[in-house]
Parts: sequence; C-alpha cells; structure tokens
Amino acid sequence: MKKTSKIRVALFTDVLKENLDGVTYTLYNLIERVPLEKFEFLFITPYPPSENVKLPFPVIVCRYVKMPLYGEYPLAFPYFDKKLQKALDDFKPDIVHFTTPSFLGRYARTYAIAKGIPLVTTYHTHFPNYVDYYFKFLPFLRFLKLAVPPILRYYYNRCDRVFVPTRPVLEDLASMGIDRDRMTIWARGIDMKRHNPRHRDDSFIDALAGRGTVRILFVSRLFWIKEITTIIKIYRILEKTHPIVTMVITGEGPQRRYMEKRMPKAVFTGKLINSDLSKIYASCDIFLFPSITETFGNVVLEAMASGLPVVAAAKGGPAGIVREGETGFLVEPKKIGEFDKKLAILVDDPATRKKMGKNAIAYARSQKWENLCREMYGTYEQLVLKNRKARNAQ
Repeated sequence: MKKTSKIRVALFTDVLKENLDGVTYTLYNLIERVPLEKFEFLFITPYPPSENVKLPFPVIVCRYVKMPLYGEYPLAFPYFDKKLQKALDDFKPDIVHFTTPSFLGRYARTYAIAKGIPLVTTYHTHFPNYVDYYFKFLPFLRFLKLAVPPILRYYYNRCDRVFVPTRPVLEDLASMGIDRDRMTIWARGIDMKRHNPRHRDDSFIDALAGRGTVRILFVSRLFWIKEITTIIKIYRILEKTHPIVTMVITGEGPQRRYMEKRMPKAVFTGKLINSDLSKIYASCDIFLFPSITETFGNVVLEAMASGLPVVAAAKGGPAGIVREGETGFLVEPKKIGEFDKKLAILVDDPATRKKMGKNAIAYARSQKWENLCREMYGTYEQLVLKNRKARNAQ
C-alpha cells in the first residue's frame, strides 16, 4: 500500500478506562505500538480513559446505561446515537474491530456489514464458563445456557478474523460451531522491563508478610467468579499443614471483606499498579490462580515473567500458558486437595520452585508484544487490501 494511504480502523470497546482489566491491558499495548505512518484509529466506548490519559486518536463516548449487575462498568447502548453515526461516517473506516459480543459489538457488526468492510474481533471473555458459574446459583435459568452458542455464532461467524488467546479456548469455540478458518491464536505479550525478578525487594516483603515465610500470591479483581471460595479453602488447609506460608492477596473488589474475615492471617494489599505491582510479583514465591473463566490470564504471564512458578486451574486460558511440571502445575478446577498437594510440593522444595521459576521466565521472554502487534496490524492490512481489490473488481 502507498505510504500516504493510511488504514482507518474503527475500534469498538466496552471499556477503555486505563488499568482496569485484561481488555484494557491488551488495548493499551496495541495502542502503544500502532504504526502511526500506516494507521488511524477512532475509538468508540461508553467508558473512556481518565482525563489525564492522552491517546493519539479520538475517542467517541457512546450512549450507555448504568446496570447494577455491571458494577462500575457502564452498558453501552449505541442505538439512535446521531453523534456516533456522524463520527463514523466522517471517519470512513476501512475496517471495524470490536472486543465484546454486546450491544456495542452488535452495532459494530451491523455497521461493518452495511458498509461492506472487514470485521475483526479479539476474544476476551469466555462466556460459556461465566454461564456455567452463575447458573449453578440460578438453576431455573439453566435453559438460557442453550442460547450462548447461537449468540456467539451470530457474532463470530460473520467476522473475517477472530483473534483467540489460547488453544483450549479455540477448541471450546469450535465445539460450539465457530468456524475454525475464521479463528487464529493470538496470545498476549509481556513487558519484561516492567515484570522481572529484578524488582524483588526482600525488605519490603519481609515487612509485609513476615521474615522467613513462603509467600503465595493471588492477583485479581475480588469477585466470586474468580474462585474466591476455592482460595479460602486452600488457605484454611495450608494454615494447618504449612504455617510457614503467608498468602498475599492483591486486588480490590466487593468480596474483599468476605475474604479478610475468613483469611485473618493473609495479607491484603488492595489494588496495585505499575512499579508497586511489579514489586509484589517479584517479591513473592509462588503464584496461585484457581479461576476458571479466563480466556488468557494476563496475571499468570506477569507472574511467570517475575520468576514465579504457577499453580492454576486446568481450564480456560491458563491451561494454554502453564507447562505442566515445567513452569508450574495445572489442577482440575475446584479440587482443593489437589491444589494443596501441588502447592505443598513448591513450598517444601525450594530447588523445584527455583527451577520452575527459571523456566517460567524463559517462557515469558518468548511472548513479545512487538510480534503480536505486528501480526495484528499485518492482518488489518491484508484484509483491507483484499477488500479493496474485491471492490475494484466489481
């Protein structure tokens, strides 16, 4: 393509607030590496960045409503929004990218089809696992689970490319009827300058978790769906069998008080970002992640980059990251005894812990954002060029 012909990308995302979750973590890494000589972006979101965050591209805040079940997340409702329609028509996108199969994602899908331009998506939330989790508390709504596969097919089988983070998630989607030839594995990268063992601070962690202890770290938003009850049960067993262990819980959320009450000897740091987050990772010894709803698990890769062996649930994204017996252990979800058994191996054997930590660092080093972003933007170019050729041939 000519250097003067920039590709215009309309990116629809239900959240663009910085440092909020895995979606924004991914988006900000993409934004940081946009080849400015080749691309222009227009972002559409109900949840924009803070005023002090300056992006190199315009952001359109679409209509939204506040929903109690969504917490701080607004629910985009972009319909009948003349300002949004005008902004898109003025921008004249060459390609549309959406992040969630929501009202906003549906609007993006409809717009791309109407304009005859390529449509791509990054898969961030593994909805089948969310449905399994919540419907056990609402058995009278289990029939709604049958609606999930056709909804996902409606969105993803009209996309030119679906970027899926791990092989296990791709196989789950394929089993629900998502076309394999539309999907490609697109993992997540890691900034090894931000996350590495050099950020370890022994004085800091000794003051926080006690000298001579083995620190098991969990990093996440503190919601039920992150397997809070599993963590509490693991804590109670380790408290009896391995009093040398201190559990460190980093994150914030509505279940924090519930956890604090039931884990009185654990350390709760609240939400940490930037250098503080880097330090807590590198200063702990083992990473625990029993969540079963992740499409990838950015925190798992951050922990590995920091030199921590990982004990995670063998479901969803982490199952595609952790190498069993090499960088950590994978455990059948919710099997408390198995989690404690694997954690005990690492607590009792510093040599194994160290070896797996080194292997984890080696794996993390291979996951480079530069390569992933080059692949994403290269796909944009290929799809737009193909679409332009098809139009010119008509």
